[in-house]
Order: sequence, then structure tokens, then C-alpha cells
Amino acid sequence: MGPQNRKQLQVDFWSVAVVLCALLLLAPLIAVFIGVFQPTEEWQHLASTVLPGYLLNTLILVFGVGLVSVLFAVPTAWFVATYEFPTRRFWKWALVMPLAVPTFASAFTYFDVLELSIPLIIKVRDVWGFEASQWVERLIRYGMLILLLSSVLYPYIYLSLRSTFSKQQGVYFEAGRMLGKRPSSIFRRVALPMARPTLIAGLSLVIMEVVNEYGAVNLFGVPTLTEGIFRTWFGLGDRASGLRLAVIVVIIVFAILAFEAWQRKRLRYVEGAQTNSAHRRVRIGWRRAWIVVFFCALPVLIGFLFPVLRLVYWAIAATEGFDFFGFLGQAARSLGLASATALLLSFVAFFLAFSVRVKGDSRVCKLVQASTLGYAIPSVVTAVGVMVLLGSIDHLLSDVSLSLVLSGSLFAISFAYMVRFMTVAYQPLNASMQGVCTTLHEASRTLGQGNWQSLTRIHWPLLRMNILACATLVFIDIMKELPLTLVLRPSDFETLATFAFGFAKEGYIYDCALPSLLIISLGVWGLLVIERSVDKEASQSC
Repeated sequence: MGPQNRKQLQVDFWSVAVVLCALLLLAPLIAVFIGVFQPTEEWQHLASTVLPGYLLNTLILVFGVGLVSVLFAVPTAWFVATYEFPTRRFWKWALVMPLAVPTFASAFTYFDVLELSIPLIIKVRDVWGFEASQWVERLIRYGMLILLLSSVLYPYIYLSLRSTFSKQQGVYFEAGRMLGKRPSSIFRRVALPMARPTLIAGLSLVIMEVVNEYGAVNLFGVPTLTEGIFRTWFGLGDRASGLRLAVIVVIIVFAILAFEAWQRKRLRYVEGAQTNSAHRRVRIGWRRAWIVVFFCALPVLIGFLFPVLRLVYWAIAATEGFDFFGFLGQAARSLGLASATALLLSFVAFFLAFSVRVKGDSRVCKLVQASTLGYAIPSVVTAVGVMVLLGSIDHLLSDVSLSLVLSGSLFAISFAYMVRFMTVAYQPLNASMQGVCTTLHEASRTLGQGNWQSLTRIHWPLLRMNILACATLVFIDIMKELPLTLVLRPSDFETLATFAFGFAKEGYIYDCALPSLLIISLGVWGLLVIERSVDKEASQSC
């Protein structure tokens, strides 16, 4: 075989490996859509009775959480980016910390607060009747759920807006000040309109998290589409109807993504060369500074400080009689699974990003990009798809007298994590690879080195710290994941999230504190690392 044939064989092998890896990541979603065509007699009844309620509750939470998250994120991002006031540096990173609190852990700490509204509900019932008291109870329950979800999810909007507002200050803010405009006028007429694409992108992430939410809505008794999939699939045993609900959720998510992409394409702004130049923040007096600090402290108090303090109190109260050895064993297995999966996922993402770059085939690139959209799909849909796919493989293996069982194993959970969180590692690595290694890769190819030599000798040494950082992000996301793990975990396996959620569901509310605090501690550590790296990168770019 000549050199040309050997080179063609190598390229084909590389392409086949990339295509197979991408198809494997897409297989669970394909299995969900195929399962829609299974016959079911219960769908018509479900569609006419509970489906409208699932849709209505989901829409209420989407609009409510979206609105309150914007009210939390927009003013705080503007204050931190624009004004110089005492404790600004503290609030700059403190406003990100609620993102480390899992929504189900926040729900634990706020659930019994609803009991404070019982006297009001009784008084309404005595004055206006039973139906009025039901409406008041529902209003308080939904309002509390919207508030706690917003206080945890608003950092998705805050982070992107803070960066956008900071970049605008160098030129546009100074120009407005020279024209005699007040900061509030510049905010309304210039900053906020120019930040619309960023605002919509962050809001889309918040909405997708709300659609994906299970733990908090389950504890508060608000049946959404995700809750409906659990009830239909596991409660009624109707898998076909559960798959159809999953497809409805996927359609809603893709509609949100399509709207966000349309807005981003439609709204374009040209930034000058001085957009990222250094700027001077506006100093404000003590009286106005207290108002700014209040706005910054409010979401942190609701989303981070109150839940953490309550969990710390519960953890101290639960020390007597708590099974620490059992907890440590479960935590060690959970941390081991998350660490191994995060590392493997980051290596696969590194391989895919490199392959897209060296191949340049548009079809392969689109296939890889589609395979990394798992983060946009609700985790319960991913779990259902993995269960259907691996269940079908188990059935085929049983037909040929093989006893290997993939569904309900740790392999199933690890594979589902990879499908769900691939984009968390792929997107940063793809951007880093394009920004750092372009010239060196071309030089390697000029010297006659193959793809494997370029991957191991150039890209790996330069990007190994990026791979480790991406693995850290994936690890934190895995530790917080609840619905996917509840669906796929073996009967004798617990993660920190399922450990805490199980205690709360059984009424042992104090015992859920320690695993929840461990998850929050890992999240805070990861967010601080991210904040430090972002600040370092920003200072180097100025």
C-alpha cells in the first residue's frame, strides 16, 4: 500500500471515529423521537385531562421566574459595572454565589416558610369562602417557588450582563457623560438596548433551567411537564405517553433556542476598537451607596445566605444519630463517579473539538455540533432516551444469550452525564483551540506530522489546564444533577443530590443538610475559580 493510500486510510479512520462518537451522543434523543410512534391508549385521556395543567404550570413558572430573574440581574449588573461604591468588589463575586445552590436544596429551606401563611389562608376562608382560600394558598405557593427559583438562577443573566455593561463603559458611557446625560438616562437609552442580545441569551438559559426543574416543583406540589414525565412513566407505567411528553418538552426548548438565535441574528451592533478600553466608574455618595448595596444584597440574601445558614443550622442539629459512615461511603462513590465521568467527558470533548478543526468537513462539523446540544435538552428527557436506548440493547443481547445489563447500571448514568453535559466542555475547548493553536497546528502539518502527533505534542500540552478547568465545571454540574440520576441510578447507589432529596421526601429534613452543604461548597469553589480566571483574562486583555 502506497503512502497516499495509507494517508487516506488514516483520514477515513479518524472520520469514522468522530462520526460514531457524535452519533452515540445523539442516540438517546433519536430514541425518544422513535418512541413517540409506540401505540398507547392512555394518551387521549392524558392530553384532555392533565396535559393542559402541565403546560399552564410550566408557562406560569417560565414567565414568573424569567421576570423576577431579570429584575434581580439587570440593576445589580449595572450597579457593579458602572458605579464605584463601598463593598463593590465583594458584591461583584457574591452576586454569583447563588448559582452554587441547587434548586432542590433551596426548596428544602423555604418549604416550611409556607406554614407562616396558614393563619392568612384560614382568615380568607372564614371571610370569603373555601375557593378564595385555595386561590390565596396557590398564589403564595407559586409565588414562593418563583422567588426561590429566580434567586438561584438569575446569575445566568447577571454574569453576561455585567460583562456587557463593563465593555460598553469605555466609549459609549463616556460619550454620554460628555453630552451631559445622567447614568440613568444612559442606561435606558444606550446600555440596555445594546445589551438586549446578551439579556435574551441569559434569559434563555434561565427558561431552559425552569423547564428542566424537578426537585423544587415536586416538593412544592406544582406539576409541570417534567414532573408529568415522572408521573406518567414511573407512576402510571405508560412509557409511550411519557415519551410524547418528553417530545413536547424538547419542542419547547428548541423553540426557545430558535427564538434566541433569531434575536441574536436580527440584532447586530458594531463595536469600535476602544470598546474594551479601561473606564472610570462613577463614584456615588453614602446615601445612594446604601440603596445600591440593598439591591445587591437582596438576591444574595434570598438565594444564598438564607438557604446556607438554615442548612448549617440543620447540619449541626442532625449531628447526633446521623450515619456519618454511610454518608461518607455514598459521598465517596458519588465523587468517584462524577470525577471519572468529568475527566472522560473532557477528553472526548477535546478529541471532538480537535477533529472538527482538522477535518473542516461541514457535514461532520454540523453532526458534532448537533451532538453537543445535550445541555439544551432537559435532563429527564436525556434520562428517558438513555433508558430506552440501553433497554433496547439489553433486549437484543438477551436474544443472543448474553446476560450483560446496561440499563440501570453506573454505565448508564455515566453515559447520560456525557450526553447531557458535553457542551459544557466542548464549547470552551473549541474556542480555546481556535484561539491558541492555529499557527502551531499549521506548522506541524507543514513539517509532515499527522493528526495524532499534532494532538499529543502540541494541543495537549497547551490545553491541558483548559481540559482540567472544563472537567471541574462538568464535575460541579454532575454533583448538582437530580432528575437524570433519579431515573437511571441503580437501587443501591446514591449521589449527594439523591441522598439529600431522599431524606427531604421522607420527612428527615435535618438529615438533608450535610449533603446539600457539600454540594454547595463544591459549587462555591468552582465559581470562585471561574471568577478568578475571568478577572485574570480581563486584566490581561486591557
